[in-house]
Amino acid sequence: MQQNIILTIQDYREQLPKSEQKIADYILEHTNEVITLSAQELAKRAGSSPAAIIRFCHSMQVNGFTELKLLVSANLGSAGAELYTEVEKEETAEAIKRKLNIRFVHALERTADLLEDKDLEAVLSEIERAEIIYVYGLGASSLVAQDVYQKFTRLGKTVFYSLDHHLLASALGTGEKESLFIGISNSGETSEVIALLNIAKENGIYSIGITENCDSALAEQSDTVLLTVKGEEAPLRSAATVSLISQLYIVDVLFFYYASNNYDETLKKIQQSRNTVDYLKK
Repeated sequence: MQQNIILTIQDYREQLPKSEQKIADYILEHTNEVITLSAQELAKRAGSSPAAIIRFCHSMQVNGFTELKLLVSANLGSAGAELYTEVEKEETAEAIKRKLNIRFVHALERTADLLEDKDLEAVLSEIERAEIIYVYGLGASSLVAQDVYQKFTRLGKTVFYSLDHHLLASALGTGEKESLFIGISNSGETSEVIALLNIAKENGIYSIGITENCDSALAEQSDTVLLTVKGEEAPLRSAATVSLISQLYIVDVLFFYYASNNYDETLKKIQQSRNTVDYLKK
């Protein structure tokens, strides 16, 4: 998928070396101008070097300066919107709709690129094997954990979900059935998630981490990690938006992947669930 290079630069700016940050800042501030420059001209105006331009392209996962300019040109339509904050003073409803649409499409496309088929296959195998799934997330990630509970319970899986991590720790420490632990943390460093992950590992429970940070404790210690796109470094960040959408997308991918590979049983369970809910409505 063709990435929105403007948002990609914004997402990864803080992780870049200083020489590449200068290039990123110049592109973000002079987007229309960049497509007319050579690599040498951009390096000079950004106060960097041609070698840094090459490294910057590599950091953005594009094949050279020519491709970078093509991607910038393709995204000029979105570059007019202020991309450094989620909220500006007295924005119109139309501007907010457009901005969120650009951000969400970018997040879903980049997260899809990050999801490796082999990792999804490994997770599918563990979900099929598990007699009970433990899932935990804190803050906005708790909404994603609840989504795992809601979706897979409907498919007949036993899912243990609780906002009380002490209760979940007790369950992890005493459970004897074939189990699976899913830890959700955008930073990958949430202490409660890491503590539960360690308990799961001590009890031989397979673990899955959902995070944006590939260098985090959650990513490094999980048996399988599913990465989401890097979140924006906005000075004004009203709430988890892009990260939440990315995490929910991963849950949906896992849900439909499991359903597709267990098709007949899935249809049966969903129909049973629907009949039960219809009975309650009477």
